[in-house]
Amino acid sequence: MGTHFLLTSDSTVPDAVKARCLAAAVTDVTVTTAVDGLPHRMLRSELVDSLERSGRAVALLRAVRHAAAFRRLAGLSWPRMVRDGLAMRQGKALTWSQVLLAATTPMLLKASMVDGRTDTGVMASGQVAGVIGDLPSCAELVDRIMAEAAATLDRLTGGRTVG
Repeated sequence: MGTHFLLTSDSTVPDAVKARCLAAAVTDVTVTTAVDGLPHRMLRSELVDSLERSGRAVALLRAVRHAAAFRRLAGLSWPRMVRDGLAMRQGKALTWSQVLLAATTPMLLKASMVDGRTDTGVMASGQVAGVIGDLPSCAELVDRIMAEAAATLDRLTGGRTVG
């Protein structure tokens, strides 16, 4: 439901992101672990493709660069970043590049979902992005969902009142 509410006329998501989602086919939504080692469903983009193609050395270099930018933005020290990274690795089979990227995933999301820079960020998206064709208001979307739910219940119960 989150993606559908992002794709409403009331949503503050930048128009560039809405346009990319509306233009997407179902096959343009992918699940990847290349961003930070954890599975994320997102819209395929040049950045996602690049992350999936890059080797360990390139991924580590990119991760360090993003971590340095995140450290400055968040006002964290390198020792604090290392402590947080060690805590993240505890009990998980994450590489250091994945740990570093996990710290910057919010920046990659912000670049697209807040700043509208679809070329430099990642766009979180549910599977539904490939089938949405309009931008209703939130009220219209809720009304549509309620009407579809009522019709489904009516169809399942044969019009009988349940309860």
